[in-house]
Amino acid sequence: MSRTDRKDQIIAAALELFLSKGFAAVSTRDLADHAGLSRSHIYHYFSDWNELRREAFVRFANEQLDAVGAPLVGLPPLEALHGFLRDCLPVSAEDSWALWLDAWDEAMHDTALAEAYQKVDEQWQAMLASIIEAGVQAQVFQCASPARAARQIFAQIMGYADGLLLRPSAEAAAAAMDEVMEVVELLLRIR
Repeated sequence: MSRTDRKDQIIAAALELFLSKGFAAVSTRDLADHAGLSRSHIYHYFSDWNELRREAFVRFANEQLDAVGAPLVGLPPLEALHGFLRDCLPVSAEDSWALWLDAWDEAMHDTALAEAYQKVDEQWQAMLASIIEAGVQAQVFQCASPARAARQIFAQIMGYADGLLLRPSAEAAAAAMDEVMEVVELLLRIR
């Protein structure tokens, strides 16, 4: 197996454990057992545990970003905006949502993870800004700064997402979406 393949295998095994047990509850011993490798073998591919967790989180976040973005390609701007926002609101206690919070919590104590997390947030905001920009170009939205509006909307939707993680339901997510759209309509002067 090539170095890249082995590293990918370790990251995939780590993500399986992080999703099932939580980011902070997984040890190198857990990962070694799960992947069928020795702990020293893991450290042959990663300089330390934090590097492995960071790389696993970035892969997870990029997969999530791709999963949200792919269905939005080619949609009219308002429909794409609704799809993006809807996908940012949890309707169940799905494990992947908890991983976002776990990674954020760990980032408070790991500068490199914090930087990676911030870059991921910037990618999400850039996707939202591109949707807004497309809406401005199509004259569906009016907005002087799509990037600024994206930061404001993203901050609001993430605040609602955090609350929904405590009591997720389709009804609560729909109510949150209604409230977010009130602000979005004001910010973007949707026609």
